[in-house]
Formats: sequence, C-alpha cells, structure tokens
Amino acid sequence: MVRLSKLYGMFSNPFSFLAGTSEGSVLCIDIRTEKPVYTISAHDNEVSGLAMTKLVPGLLATCSADKAVKIWNTAGGKPSCVTTRAFPELAHFIVLSFCPDYPTMLQSGPFRVDSLCGTLLLTRNLEMPSTT
Repeated sequence: MVRLSKLYGMFSNPFSFLAGTSEGSVLCIDIRTEKPVYTISAHDNEVSGLAMTKLVPGLLATCSADKAVKIWNTAGGKPSCVTTRAFPELAHFIVLSFCPDYPTMLQSGPFRVDSLCGTLLLTRNLEMPSTT
C-alpha cells in the first residue's frame, strides 16, 4: 500500500499541493480534479522532503532515503529532472528548504551520527545550478 510521506502546498495555485509517497513518487494534486496533474518517479525510496521557491517558478527540490537530492523543473506541468546529487555518506535526508533571499541556495537536513567521532551532522548547504 502506497502512503503519503510528505505534503507541500504550492505558492502558484491555492488549489494544488505536492505529495511525496512511500514509493518515491511525487504527485501534483489539484483538489478540483480526480486525477493527479502530474506524477514524477522521483526516487527509489520514500520521498522525505519537498521544497519550492517563490522566486523561481516551477523549481522543485526533492530528497529521499535513497540519499539523493534532485532538482526538477515543473514549469508547464511537464516535470523534468535538472540535476541530481547523491550523498552516500549520509544516513538519509529529512527536510529541504530554499533560502528566501537566494533562490538557488538549498538547505537540506541530512541526519548522520558518526560513530567514530560522535558528531551529529544536522545541515549542509547545497549550491545548485539555476534552472533559468
């Protein structure tokens, strides 16, 4: 059974939201219709984070337990992957957020306990290429 793992309201349309699933998909849902506007096969594992920025329309970031962050161009309702960055040294990602002042700066929240030195890695800044 597929379950929703993350929900994200869209800035551009008050009737739409994004839903990440336990199977790695992202669905764009318009509450006025019965079928998703689009579906992205985003990751191999559960989608744990979704983020968009008001400053770059259609720019979507996703992260997952597959240890990857992906940037998507969703403009026009036809999503395409712009870039992918894997972080194999991390346990998994739990949150994503774009910087409100710098739209291509993405803050991610991976979580890893380093058993050798006892440190806790909470955040990492990722500089992603612009989609414009």
